[in-house]
Amino acid sequence: LAENRLESHPGGVWFVDLAPVSLPERVAQSVAAPLGIKEEPGTPLPATIAHRLGGKRVLLVLDNCEHLLSACAEFADALLSACQGLKVVATSREGLGVDGERLYSIRSLSVPRTATGGSLSEIEASEAVRLFVDRARAVAPEFTLSAETAPGITEICRRLDGIPLAIELAAARTKLLSLEQ
Repeated sequence: LAENRLESHPGGVWFVDLAPVSLPERVAQSVAAPLGIKEEPGTPLPATIAHRLGGKRVLLVLDNCEHLLSACAEFADALLSACQGLKVVATSREGLGVDGERLYSIRSLSVPRTATGGSLSEIEASEAVRLFVDRARAVAPEFTLSAETAPGITEICRRLDGIPLAIELAAARTKLLSLEQ
């Protein structure tokens, strides 16, 4: 989505992954970092961000807002009020509850049809499995889909009902845990 909006947002399209952020007060810092915005003495960081974005046409993607819903809502609402050219896409299991918000439900990813998964090519055709393998490789580059790993990956994806966030969180743990764990 963001990639397809590059031309219509000459001020930039910015992606902010909030999954690793645990404290609500870190939302503004997490947004400022990729924008290259530093705190200014005596000015709240959200105000500095709003000032820098000004009237630019910018798309801000706030990914994984679930655990920071209130902080993200407050931050997005403040920025949207101050920046006329700003659009925010927030990914979450719930809406932020800000004025003008439009909710879009995203279906779960396809999972292997059977508990055993079927052939390796059938398993690999599953959207959930492809996402799991991609995210697992991000933390453990040697991770592969093989005849040995396929049953465990299939079981995880099926138990998580093809929910992308749940699959991403599980895959991130492959660096420390075996598929069976």
